[in-house]
Amino acid sequence: MYSPLERYMVQKLRQAKLPVAEVSKLTGASERTIHRIQHEPEVEDVDEEEFRKSRKVGRPSGVDEFEAEIAQWLAESRKPEDGEMKGTEVLARLRQKGYKGGKSAVYEMVRRLRPTETPIPIVRFEGLPGEFSQHDFGQRRVTYSDGTQAVVRFFVSRLKYSRFVDVQVVDNEQQETVVRSLLRAYAHFGGVPLMSVFDNMSTVVQSREVLDDGTIRVNWTQRFGQLAMDCGFIPLACYPYRPQQKGSVENLVGFVKSNFFCGRNFVDRADLEAQLRSWVEHVNTERVCDATGEIPQARLVRESLKPCGHSADTYAFKVSVVVRPTARVHYRGIEYSVPAETIGQTVTLHLQQSSIVIYLGERKLCEHPRMPDNGKSSVQFDHAQELFRFRRGKPYAQRQLLLDLDPSVEPYFTELVHRRPQGWEKDIEQIYDLYQCIGRVDLLAAIALATEQRCFGAEYLIAIVQESASVCDLLSLLHQA
Repeated sequence: MYSPLERYMVQKLRQAKLPVAEVSKLTGASERTIHRIQHEPEVEDVDEEEFRKSRKVGRPSGVDEFEAEIAQWLAESRKPEDGEMKGTEVLARLRQKGYKGGKSAVYEMVRRLRPTETPIPIVRFEGLPGEFSQHDFGQRRVTYSDGTQAVVRFFVSRLKYSRFVDVQVVDNEQQETVVRSLLRAYAHFGGVPLMSVFDNMSTVVQSREVLDDGTIRVNWTQRFGQLAMDCGFIPLACYPYRPQQKGSVENLVGFVKSNFFCGRNFVDRADLEAQLRSWVEHVNTERVCDATGEIPQARLVRESLKPCGHSADTYAFKVSVVVRPTARVHYRGIEYSVPAETIGQTVTLHLQQSSIVIYLGERKLCEHPRMPDNGKSSVQFDHAQELFRFRRGKPYAQRQLLLDLDPSVEPYFTELVHRRPQGWEKDIEQIYDLYQCIGRVDLLAAIALATEQRCFGAEYLIAIVQESASVCDLLSLLHQA
């Protein structure tokens, strides 16, 4: 059975008016299968389990247990004196062995197992307007003006027809980085091409399967497959050990290395990124491309690109997690608070560039900054109040929330508790109320000054903050209370 993404690729290629024979070469599907898939309902979700349910697929045919025998029969039939065994003969032999399944499953397995001539792959990417874009990671070690060295990673993209290029400095080569960099590249291009070609990226290619006919079936990761459907492009992967294909993509990285990095000096990373933006602008709008004889910007207007509909900042990665007994969820070492009523339930994190939105089913629970100020946890005010329902545990909960603000809070509270072992709970309550009034930054500044002056107690922090005219009246009321 073909996966939802493979069916999606067939439908998109046929919608683009590619001949059935060309689609067969690109996807490995038979012409008969292509005719069937193009008339099926349009595929919109990459989840294979849901797809199988929606199409009522899943009843086993029973032919899998005979796969080894079928492969042997087909291999033996390649002898010149025997001729090629027909699918009907394979089905007849299986009937004699007790096979009671349908004939379609048998013919499909015969097609998959039968040795055939290797399809002619795409050996060059000289595309038509709006047909191809290329994408790859590269890296280069640089030495800044102060002598420090760093490995600079970059994500480079190019429209094959116009040679319009986009280069972004990145921190890593993780899947989310690929997705957001790709969306930024599409935004820079002004739209999405029909097909996007990628080098051998492990973050987007889950596995490669070499079929008996010599073709390579690429299994994309589910998240990347969903992105392809969301944005409307067909993903293609370079065949490994095929220099005719890989060379064009790898030369894209070499183009950046040899034309930008060579002969340039950089003060620091910020200076490098500024020079890179200027160079990309020059290459796209002023420099005549050697391959086309035109300026890329002039050819860009002839590119036939589709609107993307998604942006790098707002596109959401979806991750399912279970709410812990602390009424928090964890993702990559950071905690985010949720309502206490969801403890033990599975919620979905919608990870955006700078924020994270948490859902329980279709219900939106809350929204947090992706990276909290303390780099450790984000707790909303109403969620914190749920921690204070038990009177005896309230001061400890408040103290922990304050400790999570910054490591500098711990030594101050340590000294406070040791100086006032019987009365620190009242101090913590007042300091927490103060935090709610003035916020994290001002509270940490007050704690730093109080520590320097060796003044440990809520009254000292309140006195320090009261010197600020902007909050004097508010804090006077707090102090009187």
